[in-house]
Amino acid sequence: MTTYQQLEPVHVAAYTNAHHAPTLNVLGMAVGVKMQHQQTGGQFSAVECLLKPRQMGPPPHIHHALDEIMRVTEGTVCVLEGDRVVKVKAGGWHFRPRGLVHTFWNGSDAPAKFIDMYPSGQNFAHYLEELAALGEALRAEGANPFAPATIARFKALDTRYDHEVFYEQMPAHLAKYGPPRPGAASY
Repeated sequence: MTTYQQLEPVHVAAYTNAHHAPTLNVLGMAVGVKMQHQQTGGQFSAVECLLKPRQMGPPPHIHHALDEIMRVTEGTVCVLEGDRVVKVKAGGWHFRPRGLVHTFWNGSDAPAKFIDMYPSGQNFAHYLEELAALGEALRAEGANPFAPATIARFKALDTRYDHEVFYEQMPAHLAKYGPPRPGAASY
């Protein structure tokens, strides 16, 4: 007989985050952690993200130990998967398997909202919490987000979560797919 940890049901009310935590600023995106890793016995976490019109997501990146499932609930999200762009409209789903270079952005003049789900033993929602805290610290320090020392701090965090972020690809990505909307946060 296999034994397993008995989990408790979890309910997160509409328009709230897990444990009523505040919404995070992750690279200028509003991100709410809806389901925390520890709430599911280390099996799953989920976040809800809001992209303003013409807002970029993260630089292109690759997860080595994490799959992602996106469910767009409002607007349209452009997803770069390798060298192909897919537009995911409200009601659509997108699966990004580990090992795929990807990113996403809102290429329209209307807001976009999506839920990202991480069916993994990796606590990726916590990575986003740490990334938001790092961005806040860098802003408070007045750090240049593109300085080598700043990128090194981002990369140290990325390494702990077994993924690579290709910061150096962001200028070419912006040139090809369009700049973020004016006033969007740079980190």
